[in-house]
Amino acid sequence: MQKSIPARTFTLSAMTAGMLVIVSSISAYAADGDATTSQATVASDASVKSDTTATSTPKSDAPAAPVTQPTASMVPSESSASSASTALKQKSTDATAAKSLDETFTASERQYSLSKAGSYSVIYDLGYSYFANTALDLALDSNSSTITRLRVQNNSQHALTNTFTLQYGLFNNLTLTAGLPLVTKINPPTSTQATGLGDLSFGARWEPFPLGTTPLPVTLFGSLTAPTGDSPYKINPLTDLATGSGYYSFGGGASTRKFIDPIVLFGTLSANYGMSVSGLNQANGNRVLNSFIPGYTVGMGFGFAYSLNYDVSLTVSYQQSFVFGSEYQFSDGTISRPSSSSAATLTSSLGIRVSPKTIVNVSLGYGLTPDSPNVVLGLSLPLDFLGLGREVK
Repeated sequence: MQKSIPARTFTLSAMTAGMLVIVSSISAYAADGDATTSQATVASDASVKSDTTATSTPKSDAPAAPVTQPTASMVPSESSASSASTALKQKSTDATAAKSLDETFTASERQYSLSKAGSYSVIYDLGYSYFANTALDLALDSNSSTITRLRVQNNSQHALTNTFTLQYGLFNNLTLTAGLPLVTKINPPTSTQATGLGDLSFGARWEPFPLGTTPLPVTLFGSLTAPTGDSPYKINPLTDLATGSGYYSFGGGASTRKFIDPIVLFGTLSANYGMSVSGLNQANGNRVLNSFIPGYTVGMGFGFAYSLNYDVSLTVSYQQSFVFGSEYQFSDGTISRPSSSSAATLTSSLGIRVSPKTIVNVSLGYGLTPDSPNVVLGLSLPLDFLGLGREVK
């Protein structure tokens, strides 16, 4: 007589076999992935069959259950992880706040920028300035202290300047520039006006140290101005207006900047020297001017640029210059040495990106000293859209 096996023993054996299947599947999945999981599952099924055959009733004639194919592993492989990491990396063409701020900042403050070797661009600047002051015209009797003439004169002048500047990258760290100005001046009190060529300027900007080798990037710059405009010392000051300075000058300086997201701080120091002019014959009151020494000019400037978004930035700068050492020599042997003067201007500029490669700058300046223009307006934009430029990547 066949002895029956209690149901409790069968249930316990089945539970033990199931636990062995789960543990074997987890271990195989962690160690070898999908292929090993499939093998562990088949081995576990065989163990269950042998265990149930020994402890259960005779084998049934029912068809065997189909074998389930292993599921693909959801753990990313090394190659797929590398591809995802590459896709998420920042590309050089992607827009960033720092890159946008640098482009809009250097577009408004060009003495801090350099062009890549072989690239060139033409920039158009439209500037307007208004200067006004009040002068006292006083005359005394030569034999007494009696005032023979007392008149208050209100002087004002409007100046409109159109400047075309060519920038060329000789090397990656050396940029050459040349500027051609066209000047128009109007003096309402005397109803005089003049239009003509201004003073040609030539310059260079050089970055002696590669970026990252110094705590702050340093850019050295130099300039030379030629007196191609109408000289104020060779015209009749009562009926004519000058469009140039009347003398050669050269200067130089250094500038630096510091990016602190989302702003950039910048500063510059400069000096300029004007060459003396002789052989003049200009009537100046009761005397005749023979020669003029412009003297020295020392300047400084600093400010900051703030990125409002990827396409708009605001720049605020302060500029001040000091002129000293000027000297006028007259035909009667007298020499006039004016006291030193100072001009200071506070300027705000808005840089707007109108296309991926074009940034327009609009500026507004206020004169802070009597020797400064009362109001200064400016508009600057590159002429690349006219084909007057080439960019080297």
